[in-house]
Amino acid sequence: MSDTFSITQLGTIAVFLSVLIGIMVLVRRYKEPLTKQLGSQRRIKLMEDTPIGANERAKLIKVDGQTFLIVSAKNQSPVVVPFDAVPFDALDAKDSDTASSAKQITAPKIKSAGKSADKSATKPATKSASNTPFLEAMKQARLRNPNLGLDQS
Repeated sequence: MSDTFSITQLGTIAVFLSVLIGIMVLVRRYKEPLTKQLGSQRRIKLMEDTPIGANERAKLIKVDGQTFLIVSAKNQSPVVVPFDAVPFDALDAKDSDTASSAKQITAPKIKSAGKSADKSATKPATKSASNTPFLEAMKQARLRNPNLGLDQS
């Protein structure tokens, strides 16, 4: 061989790379147990992160067992809404007045160029059986802050 590389240097590089590849395989194989063991002490967990528009995001986070919806938009303060995954139909009797008023709120009409507003935008917000907790949180955010631009388009 030439003077630039010796056999021992090539052997050292090969052993080093094989150890690195072995560690990579082990980490990939045992990723789930490692994250459970090392990440169990975290108090804040990001459950979902979804882009709503070009500059808007909605995030579901869990802090000490409580779930919160955070809606953020460019050049606006983020909105933090406590979110409980209890469906509207399962609310107890004392909250029935607020639940019924929340069901009757309609989405604002969106004017399009030369066409009438979409008929689905005037329907009351009701819960279907296939909704996830994230969609329920989005409904609550739309009801509490209609100026944020979280239209249902």
